[in-house]
Amino acid sequence: MKKENYIFKLTALILAFIGVPVLLYFQGDFPKRSFLMQTLSLITILGFTLLLSQFFTSRLNKTLVKKIRMVNVLAIHKFVGYAFITVLLLHPFFIIVPKFFDNGVTPTDAFLKLITTFSSLGVILGLIAYACIIILLVTSYFRFKLHLKYKTWRNLHGYLTLLFVITATWHVINIGRHSNTTFSIYYLLAVLSGIYYLLRTYLSKASKK
Repeated sequence: MKKENYIFKLTALILAFIGVPVLLYFQGDFPKRSFLMQTLSLITILGFTLLLSQFFTSRLNKTLVKKIRMVNVLAIHKFVGYAFITVLLLHPFFIIVPKFFDNGVTPTDAFLKLITTFSSLGVILGLIAYACIIILLVTSYFRFKLHLKYKTWRNLHGYLTLLFVITATWHVINIGRHSNTTFSIYYLLAVLSGIYYLLRTYLSKASKK
């Protein structure tokens, strides 16, 4: 019974953060692009939604911890984090890939323009989110070499994650190619659920203290 309950909860997470965005992507009335560009778009969307799932694949999810032990939950959390932060780090390069196939602006010029354009709120939010995931990656992978105490690292990790989630979601809704109404509602529900889950856990601990 316990094993079936665990499988059900894990399946629910997979459906929520993989199945739903894939369905919304193929059901959405988006402009048709090449197979390569559609694949990169879908990979980027899943990279973002799976990072949102990190709220529910951490020690905050006490039910999951009890079912498969803390060490396994952390293994899932780390794998998803490192894998899909890497995907989002490649996001700017996915945008300039088409420049290799046309005779307009060169890929180098397109990339430089992308990271130096501050007239758009969406671009600024994207740059802030990008900086957050770089810091998250470095401080997580090199935590011991940086001699960060666990409590210091945990607080930094939590605050940076919140900043990333808020700015990245705003960025996606503001200028995302696939930011239709349905996708925007999905992103907002996922983010608000994760933040509520996080705050509920920390406020509960604070009240006990």
